[in-house]
Amino acid sequence: GWLDGQRASLAQRPAPAAVKMAENSVLVAKKQLPAGHLIRPGDLDWLAWPGNGIAATFLVRGKHKMNDFVGAVVRRGIDSHTPITEAAIVKPGDRGFLAAVLTPGKRAIAVPVSAATVIAGLVFPGDYVDLILSHKYQIEIPTGSKKGGVSREIRQASETVLNNLRVLAVDQTTDDLQGKRGVPRTVTLEVSPKQAEMVTLALNLGKLSLSLRSLAKSDEGTGDKAPVNRHTITRDTEVSRLIGINRRSISGRVVTILRGGKSETSPVLGAGK
Repeated sequence: GWLDGQRASLAQRPAPAAVKMAENSVLVAKKQLPAGHLIRPGDLDWLAWPGNGIAATFLVRGKHKMNDFVGAVVRRGIDSHTPITEAAIVKPGDRGFLAAVLTPGKRAIAVPVSAATVIAGLVFPGDYVDLILSHKYQIEIPTGSKKGGVSREIRQASETVLNNLRVLAVDQTTDDLQGKRGVPRTVTLEVSPKQAEMVTLALNLGKLSLSLRSLAKSDEGTGDKAPVNRHTITRDTEVSRLIGINRRSISGRVVTILRGGKSETSPVLGAGK
């Protein structure tokens, strides 16, 4: 009977009023946000704040929306539970946004790309890529005659110029959250000053392509922890067995031809295995 009475007493009590969000709430950082940090939804929160302590620079609930600041970059460090001001962050499209995204000591350089060279639009900001250069070059082959001389041939090669480059932006987009698929025209990469010179020169030498790296390969490292560049080269003769088959092993292989009292040498085409 006592339990029944307690239950009846509880049933008659009014339901607890819902906790009302304080009207004076400001946008704060949930955790410490260092300079250059790309703000994500979990980095922000609304915090009740005394009305007489709200500065004009604070972002107040009702006047501002949290989603408007997702994707912005921290211009200078913000401590945990500290109100965020517009002066402390820079949003996409604002002047100086790309400079805020850059790692200190790094540079940004744009590379023109196409659907074939950028993996059909599946590269997004925040990915890491290798830069591959495809170009033509000239070689000299001895003719093997007594007069000497060489013949010149145009060959093609592909080489990995730079490794572990961070993608800062695709076209004019630095947002990696929406993941919209499209074929970009330019990709902005984060490089060192020396690498910026190498990319500029590579643009004049031939065609550049991007090779997407796996984020799971933590043993290879990215950014400052990346290993020394693995500069590999692939020549056209490694891809096609037909290229250069008539010139294979030509050096040092000649035949002497006697015509009366005259003799001359001629290279043996196709000699060797």
